[in-house]
Amino acid sequence: MKRQNVRTLSLIICTFTYLLVGAAVFDALESDYEVREEEQLKAEETRLKGKYNITQEDYQQLELIIMQSEPHRAGVQWKFAGSFYFAITVITTIGWRSSKNVTPMR
Repeated sequence: MKRQNVRTLSLIICTFTYLLVGAAVFDALESDYEVREEEQLKAEETRLKGKYNITQEDYQQLELIIMQSEPHRAGVQWKFAGSFYFAITVITTIGWRSSKNVTPMR
């Protein structure tokens, strides 16, 4: 294998490893909080249904209206897949910004 190919492959493996470790860190740090927050919301849902005697259908309609007003709150994002996506976004954004400052070769 050519030396350049080995370096390229090493860079790809290092980058992918960095992304996996970063995703695991975000997953470990954030997912427990989001799970607890979701449990609190479910308890609040049950409390509100009982307090105001709201049917499941009415509650779902109310929830749909609220979700449409805030679409980025559609679900838990700090699972491993979401964390991996975030890590990729960070790397690609950094790479994009760096490539904008490079003077083109003539």
